[in-house]
Amino acid sequence: METYVGIDIGKTNLRVAAGGLAPGSAVYFKRTYERGSPEQMDHQVYQAVDDILAKGETPKPSLASIGICMPAVVSRTSGHIVWGPDFDFLRGHSLTKALEERYGVPVAVDVDSRAASWGEVWAGIGRTCGRFALVTWGTGLGAGMIVDGKPYEGPNNLFAEFGHSVVSDDDWPCSCGAAGCLNALVTGPAIAEHGRRAVMAGRDSIIKDLCDNRPEAVTSPMIFTAAERGDAVALAILGRIGLLLGRLASNLVLTFQPEKIVLVGGLAERAHWVLRTINETMRKQNWLIFKGQTECEVVASALGDTAGVLGAIRMAQEKWLRAGRGHSS
Repeated sequence: METYVGIDIGKTNLRVAAGGLAPGSAVYFKRTYERGSPEQMDHQVYQAVDDILAKGETPKPSLASIGICMPAVVSRTSGHIVWGPDFDFLRGHSLTKALEERYGVPVAVDVDSRAASWGEVWAGIGRTCGRFALVTWGTGLGAGMIVDGKPYEGPNNLFAEFGHSVVSDDDWPCSCGAAGCLNALVTGPAIAEHGRRAVMAGRDSIIKDLCDNRPEAVTSPMIFTAAERGDAVALAILGRIGLLLGRLASNLVLTFQPEKIVLVGGLAERAHWVLRTINETMRKQNWLIFKGQTECEVVASALGDTAGVLGAIRMAQEKWLRAGRGHSS
């Protein structure tokens, strides 16, 4: 039986999975990696592939194909990294060439948000919904659009990028080079920045105690911890995050009327802090909804932060099928 491997390269972690044609057959692990030369990165990816195959007790000859993704613009044909604000050390390097040479199998590659879209189509909400949007909410804010059960693929290796929408007057600098993007205002690092600014402004908050009154030490988990203790400042920060994400959700409904909007990624397990505000804002500001022309709900993914790596497996399957070597499920 063929085995497919998926690799999701995040900003700090590698998520790796291997499985067959059914999502439930996948084995999975997550580990940190060290940034270095492209060759060092290739070596860490090789080790991850070997380890996941060993974990699944799968002989290497049964490996059919590999899917790999990361938060960057990547050439879907050559595997070269075109641009990514956090991956300058790999710019121009092919993610696929070395893997294809080492393992002798086809390798599919794409941006992580589109891979996560495939993950939801294959193993998540896509099983019951053919038209939805996806928001990857973690250290960055990625995006995906799924229409008729297929993730949208933009020209020139591009993809949906509504994480860089501007929905407020805040002008915080974004890693893309612009200012005021949602990516700079609602992600994990942004939540920490909201907390830092509150501490620096002398706000009366548990956050000050959690960081020992050192603004530079504030982290996003501290904000959630403070919110759990009923801290008004932390709750206001998360309320602001929910409001901004709700405006984004409203824009998505106006754009292509998804049935659902799914939050995935590292912060998805914290989504209960913002979902009510997101949905209330979306419904209050969207005439298509309050006039009864369409319906939409923002939900948290049941896949957590595995959507991307499961999607990478599905990409690998598609690559194998397009090569004429397999049979569709």
